[in-house]
Amino acid sequence: MANIIVVGAGHGGLTAAARLAAAGHSVTVFEKKNRNELGYDWHDRFSFSVLAKALDTTEDAFSPEIWEYRGDCAFISPAKRKNIVIRYDIESRQKIMWRKPLINMLVDHAEQCGVRFVFGVPVFGPELAGKSVTGIHTKHGVYSADLVIDAAGVFSPIRSKLPKYFHIENAPKDNDVFYAYRAYYKKTENVLPEAPFEVYLRHNGEKGLSWLYTAEDYVDILIGRTEPLSEEKLEETVSVFRFEHPWFNDQIVHGGSHGIIPVRRPLTLMVANGYAAVGDSAFMTTPMNGMGIDLSLQAGMLLADTVLHAPSDHLTADVLWEYNRDYHLLYGGETARNEGLKNALLSLSAQGVDFLFEQDVIQAADLSGAGRNLNLPALLGKFTRGMHKPPFFFTIINGLRKGSKAAALYQSPPPAYDLQAVIKWDKAIRACDI
Repeated sequence: MANIIVVGAGHGGLTAAARLAAAGHSVTVFEKKNRNELGYDWHDRFSFSVLAKALDTTEDAFSPEIWEYRGDCAFISPAKRKNIVIRYDIESRQKIMWRKPLINMLVDHAEQCGVRFVFGVPVFGPELAGKSVTGIHTKHGVYSADLVIDAAGVFSPIRSKLPKYFHIENAPKDNDVFYAYRAYYKKTENVLPEAPFEVYLRHNGEKGLSWLYTAEDYVDILIGRTEPLSEEKLEETVSVFRFEHPWFNDQIVHGGSHGIIPVRRPLTLMVANGYAAVGDSAFMTTPMNGMGIDLSLQAGMLLADTVLHAPSDHLTADVLWEYNRDYHLLYGGETARNEGLKNALLSLSAQGVDFLFEQDVIQAADLSGAGRNLNLPALLGKFTRGMHKPPFFFTIINGLRKGSKAAALYQSPPPAYDLQAVIKWDKAIRACDI
C-alpha cells in the first residue's frame, strides 16, 4: 500500500484522502490551520448529490439547519440601467450550505476512514529527487511519500516551487484570481426583492464583481476584485450598497473575512511523478463566479479512483495522467468556455459592458450557460444588435469564440502521458487566452 501525503485540508484533498485510506493506503493530511479554524464563515453553492457521493451517504443526511435555498439571480450592468434576470424552477433551484459544517463533515468522514491529520503545521515546499516529488518540507523536517496530493490553494507552496522542467504552471496570471471580501450584515427591514441575488459586473467601474443577496434575516455581500482590496475601498463599496439597499445596518453577523479565489480554467497539466494537484491548487472553479466545491469533490473522487486502479504504488505521471485526462474530458471544457466570457468582460470598460447589456448582445443564456449561446441564430442576432459599436461587440464575440476553442481543446487531451504531446496541447490552449 502507498504512503500518501495530502497538503491542505481542501475539499478535493479530503475526498481523495478518505477514499484512499478506506482502501488501506496510509494517508496523512498536513494542514497549516488548527482544526477549529477550518472553513469560511459563509455559505457556498454546490450539488448536494455530489457531496453525498463523496461522503458515501445520502442527501437526507444533510440537516435543513445547515443549508437553505437561494432565490433568483439578476446580473446588473455597471450603470445599473439594465438587469438580466435568471430564474430557477423547482428542479434547478440552488441550495447553499454553510462552509464550516461542510468542511467538518469531510474531516470527520476522513478520520473515520483512517486518515491521520497533522494540524497547525505549514508545509514549506516539495522534497524532490530528480524529476519526481518524493515528499514535503515542514518545520519538523522532511516527510517522504509515494504521492503528494496538493490541495494547498491558489498560491500552493508545493506547486509554486516545482522546477520549470515539470511544465506545471507555478503561479496564476493577471486576472486569474479574485481577492474577495465577504460579510453577512444584519437585516433591519422586512424586504425581499423579486430577484434577491444581485450580481454587479464592473461594480463602481472596477475590474471584478460584487454581489448582494437579500435573505430572510441577513444581507450577504461579496466584493471581488482582480487586485487586493484596501479597507477604504471596502468601506466605500459597502456604503454604496447600503445607500441603495437601506434594509441592513453595519452589524456583521457572519463572515467579515477575506479570501483568494481562482477564476480561470484549470491547469492543463496537474500531475507529475509522485504529484497531483486538486481543487484550488489546480484552479478548479467556474471562472465567472469562482464556485469550485463541486469540481473539487469530483476531482478528489477521480484522483482516488486513478490511484486505486494503479498497477503498483509507483505513482508516476504516466499512471496519474488518467486522472488529469478524465477531469478535463468531464469538466475542463466547460470551465475553459466560461473563462473566455469572463476574460472578455474584464477586458472591456464599464461603458462597453453597459452597451452589451443594453443591446442584448449579452443575454441570460450567455451568463447562465457559461458562454454556450453560440448557435447561428443567436450569433446573427448578436451581430445585428452589436454592430452599432463594433469594438465592444467583437471583444465579447472574440471571448466567446476563444472560450469555445479552448473548450474543444480540453476535450482532446493526449490519450496517454507523453510530455512533448502535453506541452504541444498546452501551448494550443494558451493561444486561446485573451
